[in-house]
Amino acid sequence: MINNKINEIHLFIEGVSSVCDDLNVIAEKTMGYFGKKDKRIVDYVLWMKTRTFSAEQFAKILSMRDFSEGLSDVETACAKRNGLVVVTGYSDDVIELEGAIFAEGDCFEGGKFHLKRIKGKWKLERGAGKKNNISALWHAKDAFTDDGDSIPWTYRTDIPHAKFIAANGGDPFSEGLVFDVRKLCRG
Repeated sequence: MINNKINEIHLFIEGVSSVCDDLNVIAEKTMGYFGKKDKRIVDYVLWMKTRTFSAEQFAKILSMRDFSEGLSDVETACAKRNGLVVVTGYSDDVIELEGAIFAEGDCFEGGKFHLKRIKGKWKLERGAGKKNNISALWHAKDAFTDDGDSIPWTYRTDIPHAKFIAANGGDPFSEGLVFDVRKLCRG
């Protein structure tokens, strides 16, 4: 629902941007069309479209955000533009990577994966590799928020990363990761 509004505003901004590159005019036209009630979302979309983020900054933005709809188009595009990969769980059986790498893996009750470069593209492969490993853990014994709430999905990795908590309906459901694709071991 919120992603629908974010995506609607994102598409409008894309349309205005195709004929104008002045950020002030784009913001003015967008606010004129959507009105003050959507100012916060308009500002957020413009921010996502124009800022550069590190993995740590992007993880802070995503922390405790409702992921019931996943990432919005503008968040995915922002992550991709910044060379970032967002790792989260979905439902009870899927690991998702979005941004600079898009991949899914079946991991009912957990699983081990690694990223491997094949013909110039990063692929998510099942099983542990020599490097670029990501383990999906279902109800890990140490997976709790600072408030003591259980987190169903957590991830462990040897890739330098930042963590965030993804929520669904206000409850934590995944300890997600954000990493910079340039930090992956290529050899």
